Amino acid sequence: MTKKESPLFHLIVVAAFIGILLTGAIFYITTATLGGNGVVAESCYDGSTFEGDGPFAAINRAVYQNTATLEQVREYQYRLFDVVHDKNVIAGKNNFLFEVQDTENDYNFLRDYLGEDRFTEQESAAILDLLQRRQQMYAARGAEYLLVILPNAQTVYSENMPSYLGEIRETRLDALDAYLLANGFENFANLTDELISYKAEGQLYNNTENSLNALGMYYTFRCVCDRFADELMAKTRILSRRELSFYYHLTTGKAVARRAGLAEVVSNRTVSLSNTTKLNYYKRAQSGYATETTALPFEGNYGAVETPSLLLQFSDTWESLQAEPFFSNTFSHVTYQTNLADNAEIYETAEPHVVIQFVYENQLSWLLPK
Repeated sequence: MTKKESPLFHLIVVAAFIGILLTGAIFYITTATLGGNGVVAESCYDGSTFEGDGPFAAINRAVYQNTATLEQVREYQYRLFDVVHDKNVIAGKNNFLFEVQDTENDYNFLRDYLGEDRFTEQESAAILDLLQRRQQMYAARGAEYLLVILPNAQTVYSENMPSYLGEIRETRLDALDAYLLANGFENFANLTDELISYKAEGQLYNNTENSLNALGMYYTFRCVCDRFADELMAKTRILSRRELSFYYHLTTGKAVARRAGLAEVVSNRTVSLSNTTKLNYYKRAQSGYATETTALPFEGNYGAVETPSLLLQFSDTWESLQAEPFFSNTFSHVTYQTNLADNAEIYETAEPHVVIQFVYENQLSWLLPK
């Protein structure tokens, strides 16, 4: 004997069906009729797209290919499961986001972390030759040369990489370091061990971008100063940590977070130098992407007229701006250049005793002859 459905049951079924139709109609009206196509994303969550101009295609785009919907999916996926749906970003621990592939520099962060991205013997020899020629070129002009290698965030904070990757292996920087020393080249500073030792002083890198923050740049400055001969630094007072104040604050996620669509979800723990820091120098712009600073002689708290003159070459303007308060408050004459190319005009104006080139670990391919 079959059970007879009640009229109430039929009413509920009909109401639900009408509700589904009304929901579809609302999506269709708001997207197709009222011009809401601005919220349509490039693709659905899985990379597919809905083609066509019919009502069902419009409804599917509104539901599954909707920018706001995808933003919510990305947010909850990260918050609930620590997963990033972006093939070029890895979610690490403690709200660190790590990049996978740096296409601009033909570098794979993940492969290098796993010890699978070494320079070949020929490439290592070519880098050695380039650095030796640079050293000889500047020596002929009367200047010392130093290459400073800034490790990746994933190298210094490898404990924040996902557990399933295991511990960091020997990287191509490790191998290059050993190769250069084995072949007698010592005019470089791999700051990996030193910056790792300074982690106890505070966060040194941005957690949503592969870059140093202001505190990390300060300890980079200290590491560089340690490379100078004692007689050169005898009349120079290096800025101490206790006379500087840093501002810790949360900002929207930086480059890696933006790439993953998580800029508003994963905050960057930003460390900036306080704007109360005394700047005992003046600066002027030069031609050719360079800025020159000269220490002021009064009060005797910062700088000294007999310190070495420096030419610092950075890959980015922001990095030179971060470094400026530390180096320019300590050395009497500093020139900041925003590329590593030799520029005769900048060099002649700078008249440096020392040329220092700063390269991030992921930029080591810049040292390969072009």
